Amino acid sequence: MIEVSGVSKRFGNFVCLDEVSLMVRDGTIYGLVGENGAGKSTLLRLIAGVYRADAGEIRIDGKKASTVSAKRDVFYMPDRQYYERNATPLTVGKFYGNFYPEFSMEDYCYLLGQFELDENALVDSFSKGMKKQMFIAAAICTNTRYLLCDEVFDGLDPQVRKAVNDILVSAAQGRNLTVLVVSHYLEELRKICTEKGYLHRGRILTEAEWQGMLAG
Repeated sequence: MIEVSGVSKRFGNFVCLDEVSLMVRDGTIYGLVGENGAGKSTLLRLIAGVYRADAGEIRIDGKKASTVSAKRDVFYMPDRQYYERNATPLTVGKFYGNFYPEFSMEDYCYLLGQFELDENALVDSFSKGMKKQMFIAAAICTNTRYLLCDEVFDGLDPQVRKAVNDILVSAAQGRNLTVLVVSHYLEELRKICTEKGYLHRGRILTEAEWQGMLAG
């Protein structure tokens, strides 16, 4: 379980997150909705242990998110993924295999086939959607307990979004993977998420507050 309790984060004089609290239960797909600049990416980086909160606390299975043991259970997939020059899907898989002891190359290659991605092609030759599919496959095959996805639907056509949706749902149901996905695509989150939260200008809103904001 991911527990975020009263977390605040500032960058200079800018308050990015203001006493945010939420809970992501095991085995759920939790969708965090918010407009660009709401603080979604910052919250994911805090949970992943990339940033440290100025106030409040984040725990993963009771362990502080900043500890090594907590980080081992989490895979963070940013909006823009890193890969080496001249990388292929196979070298990307080997890269993650060096960092995640439970990474399954067999499952990864299977998913590449399902997505019809050439495992020996240059990643630079892939479209944005193809890269997203490849990194989602890699993320799932790390076999961590938690997957954090930042704007995973951004820039994808409907067919690719459906493929990404299907693989996230399958992984969550098949091995009790817990997924926290942030996006401004509310309709996509409604299709797959078992729970939702709403983030606006660094604060968590109720669904009624969110709907009222949209109506206003």
